[in-house]
Amino acid sequence: HPPASPTTTTMHYEECSQATKWQLSSQTELNSLREHANRRARDVLSRDNASAAADDDVKMEDATEKEAGGDGGDSQIANDPSEVYGFAATRGDRPKVIESDDDIVAAQQLMQESDPNYGPTLTSNTRGSHPLLTPTDEALLISFYCSKIPLLIGPHATLPRCRRDAKVAATACLLFRRFYLSNSVMMHDPKNILAAAAFLATKVEDCMILVGYLEMGTKEMNAPVAMTEILDAEIQLIKGIDFDLLVFSPYKTVLSYTEDLRTFLKSDKGRGLISFSGQGEQRQLVGEDLRPMHDAAIKICDDVIVSDIPMLFAPGEVGLAALMIANEYVNSGGDGASSSGDGNADGENSRSPQIDIMGYIRSRFQDTNESEVKVDAAAIDVVTRRVTKLGQIIRELKEGKHGCGNYKVDMDTLKGLNKKLKKCRAWGISDKKEGKKKKKKKRKAEDA
Repeated sequence: HPPASPTTTTMHYEECSQATKWQLSSQTELNSLREHANRRARDVLSRDNASAAADDDVKMEDATEKEAGGDGGDSQIANDPSEVYGFAATRGDRPKVIESDDDIVAAQQLMQESDPNYGPTLTSNTRGSHPLLTPTDEALLISFYCSKIPLLIGPHATLPRCRRDAKVAATACLLFRRFYLSNSVMMHDPKNILAAAAFLATKVEDCMILVGYLEMGTKEMNAPVAMTEILDAEIQLIKGIDFDLLVFSPYKTVLSYTEDLRTFLKSDKGRGLISFSGQGEQRQLVGEDLRPMHDAAIKICDDVIVSDIPMLFAPGEVGLAALMIANEYVNSGGDGASSSGDGNADGENSRSPQIDIMGYIRSRFQDTNESEVKVDAAAIDVVTRRVTKLGQIIRELKEGKHGCGNYKVDMDTLKGLNKKLKKCRAWGISDKKEGKKKKKKKRKAEDA
């Protein structure tokens, strides 16, 4: 008998780990995870080695009780500062709470030192009693380093040999941010994790690169990371993200929606959703009419991938919102068109159609049942509300909000944070000692 043909099942985005595990419910949950990772690092760095050794027996006795109580081991303090924490263990096995649209990205401050439950603020005496980074400090550093990933890997990479498709940069940024949901920059060098995320992303997206090229790329960025450091950091990164390498980016959704719009707007149902400004009569959509909007949406996605947005919204929502904002930019010719649009306001905008994206969502997906997915009016209303809200957030990226490090970066503040990090970090201590020894040997050789 011939072998039975295997049955293929289609997995929808709502069923994948990016939706069920990594897509956070709100800014509140994101802040909570960052505060937890920061507090855990501060607890480790504020303890003297002597007290840590004295507490070992107590910790071991409490470990069994904590695991039995379902605490997930989050309250345990590691003796090894280089220990990597997985996301699942940090977040815990708790149900995902969907909050209202207004609460998703509500402006909320991270915990400040004035909070009575803040915890230690200085490193231990053996570490010099230096000030520790606050959750806000860490968030700023993470945003800064994440914004540098597209300069290391992707179409805008500084080193030509490191230039890859835009989805590689998007994957690297999301892997980097996922790692620091459960770990701290005080415990793990963000420069090394950045390079490791770029290296791992090329494997995930099946466009491998020699690790030596990434080492050269970091040198081009004046932030050298050795090959051995990249490979070691890659192991830490994989462990910190629970060995989960499934990543979706918004670039493909922008292309898919553009192709679908090109077909749908020519139909009887979609013809009323399009108009051409500055022209005497309406005409049918032709070949390159949607290119300015598509290109502007891609550039908007370049800002989105380095922000907090991919951890709060689905790639499909990002793609729709990017097209909606891009359509506004190319038709208005404002400052958005020059920096996030095509830039040729007079030439391109006269040919660019005005499209009712919200009308497209309602008309295109209403009363359809494609791929055995039921789409009802309530579901469409949820999508339109979230996309509208996301559009407002994307407009604020140019103000440096929502973790986007591409705009309005205060370099003086970052320099101060970097100095603060050098004094309180757990990593790089042995490197500093070796560097001092080399300097002493060099001075002795010069004196001789």
